[in-house]
Amino acid sequence: MVKFLSFALILGVPLIWWYVSAKLQGYGLRKQSRPLKNDALEGLVNRLGSAAGVERVGVRVLQAPIINGMATPEGEIYVTEGLVAQVRNGKVTASEFASVVAHELGHLALGHTKRRAIDLAAAQAISVVVGGMLARLIPIIGWHLARAISTLFVATLSRKDEFEADAYATALMLRAGFGAEPQARMLEKLETLSPGSKQPDGPASWLASHPPVRDRAAAIRENAARWGASG
Repeated sequence: MVKFLSFALILGVPLIWWYVSAKLQGYGLRKQSRPLKNDALEGLVNRLGSAAGVERVGVRVLQAPIINGMATPEGEIYVTEGLVAQVRNGKVTASEFASVVAHELGHLALGHTKRRAIDLAAAQAISVVVGGMLARLIPIIGWHLARAISTLFVATLSRKDEFEADAYATALMLRAGFGAEPQARMLEKLETLSPGSKQPDGPASWLASHPPVRDRAAAIRENAARWGASG
């Protein structure tokens, strides 16, 4: 009984903390953002919504200079002011911008943002349980190994989610009439426009939350070619 309660606490506390954090994050993001007010971009976003069977896709612009997009557990989509600025100066096309929104719609449609709570709780459980076992054999080092294992676990799931959201976005871009190439180009441009977003190569990439850009772009083009050929 004691072991069961301990395990329930190990899983429950991270879930509760994640829920509270998600609510606080949502409140903070809304305060630091504004609705997207750009007729051309809103028109493309609405095309994506129609292709996805969604009545309205609300996008908010987060006041941040980086180039990024994100979806929250509460079902909101944010793009940064840095991304919108790149559209204004012509370095990012409107259809490339649309691909960012399509990717975030993928995360929402596939339940990635809400499932993240379970992933993190499982990672916490792995860290505590495996750490306790390893610490008996190799004190101190055992806890570090357990933490590395849990980090690898979360990173692996995160990279899988990115490929899935990319695939969803590719299908949506094709259905909306944009084609898949803007999506692949957007990823490739990120390494130039935002050098800090470049993912590491080699074994270090195993702990990265996102797959390398070249792998993602290749998968997008392969899916587009396959689905385009099959109609």
